[in-house]
Order: sequence, then structure tokens, then C-alpha cells
Amino acid sequence: MTTASITPDPSAPAKPLATALRAIKAFAGAAVSVVVLGEYADKRRA
Repeated sequence: MTTASITPDPSAPAKPLATALRAIKAFAGAAVSVVVLGEYADKRRA
């Protein structure tokens, strides 16, 4: 991976709504994973 793919283009317009939605999507995905894995771990202990 190059730094060009990580660093945003300074000439591109800022899209704060898209950035916020991407962050919410990542957070929701992580929360669902924690819940699913937590239930799986509880079932293995029983």
C-alpha cells in the first residue's frame, strides 16, 4: 500500500457527511462483531 492511497487529495472537496457515515458504519460493524462474538463465547463456556 502506498501513502497516496491513504493521504486524501488536497484538491478534492471535503465531504464531512460521507466521512461521518463511514465512521458510523465502521463503529456499527465493530459493535455487531462484539455482540456476536460475545454470545458465541458465552455459549462455549456453558
